[in-house]
Amino acid sequence: LFSIISRIYYKCSTLNLKCARLSPPVNAVLGGSLTLPCLVSLAHPPPSPSTNGRYAVLSVPRVKWSVLSDGEEKEILVARGDKVRVSEAYKERASLLNYAYSPADLTLRLESLRKNDSGFYRCEVQQGLEDADEVLSLCVTGVVFHYRDASSRYAFTFERAKSACEDIGAEIASPEQLLAAYHSGYEQCDAGWLSDESVRYPIQMPREGCFGDMDGMPGVRNYGLVGHDELYDVYCYVENIQGEVFLGSALQSFTFQEAKAHCMNHGAELATTAQLYGAWNDGLDHCSPGWLADGSVRYPIVIPTERCGGGEPGVKTIYRYSNQTGFPDLLSHHYVYCFKSKRSGLFFLRLAR
Repeated sequence: LFSIISRIYYKCSTLNLKCARLSPPVNAVLGGSLTLPCLVSLAHPPPSPSTNGRYAVLSVPRVKWSVLSDGEEKEILVARGDKVRVSEAYKERASLLNYAYSPADLTLRLESLRKNDSGFYRCEVQQGLEDADEVLSLCVTGVVFHYRDASSRYAFTFERAKSACEDIGAEIASPEQLLAAYHSGYEQCDAGWLSDESVRYPIQMPREGCFGDMDGMPGVRNYGLVGHDELYDVYCYVENIQGEVFLGSALQSFTFQEAKAHCMNHGAELATTAQLYGAWNDGLDHCSPGWLADGSVRYPIVIPTERCGGGEPGVKTIYRYSNQTGFPDLLSHHYVYCFKSKRSGLFFLRLAR
């Protein structure tokens, strides 16, 4: 079964399809934690510490948790008796929650979840001559993204930064969420506010202008707690957009007001920046810069090409000025991204009936 899932998952992961499309998953959020139960029943209860002999050795179950992600199976931990060995990549993040005092409970605990923790998890138990396994699908949702004021770089006080995220349908990101995004591969060389009133930014490849405070090492740079009135960008977080983002028309471009009218004529509204990031995180890919509700123009790239997105996936932004500031003139022509909520879809369905 696991080898079949391996082939299916690898084929789909190369196309960057959302894990929820493969099987009903366990859902968890970026930077959060969860427990995965092992539903395999032991053939015999684990022997008591006083049990001796060959039967005791054979009856001690060997437990292995592994994950299939990006077409590769990785070991998380192996346990037998009172010994638990956690793989280096999962140190401080993975544990058997109740195993120390209840050896029949093989529940896996994962902390500080990352986007690349999504995948198929297998709990495998060998006891004597018998073995069995159970496979569960995990999908980590939520995305952290950098946001800049329409006017210029570094224009938000702390309170204005919080409001800016809320205005685009998101919330200000926490340090834990930014760290989880960094461990998922996220990089942004722009200092931004976080929910604890600190200012930080994630760097994978240190370079001139992006060294920060870590002496050339990769990591999340931290300015620490700064004055509320100091000016920076902000990191926002969105988890579930509860609807569909779609390209309004691949054949027609619009001014900002025409874009709003186009979405309304299709029973929708202009998508927010947070909704576009959420849709990109779920697999939306279009090489078509389009208007969003805040007056910005952006487009989501999952599979980058030289013409679309360069070498990196992400939500790309069209700026007015070469220093990457300023949203486009509202009279300029671009495509449009619309959003239709699940609730509005039900409303229109009822009207049709």
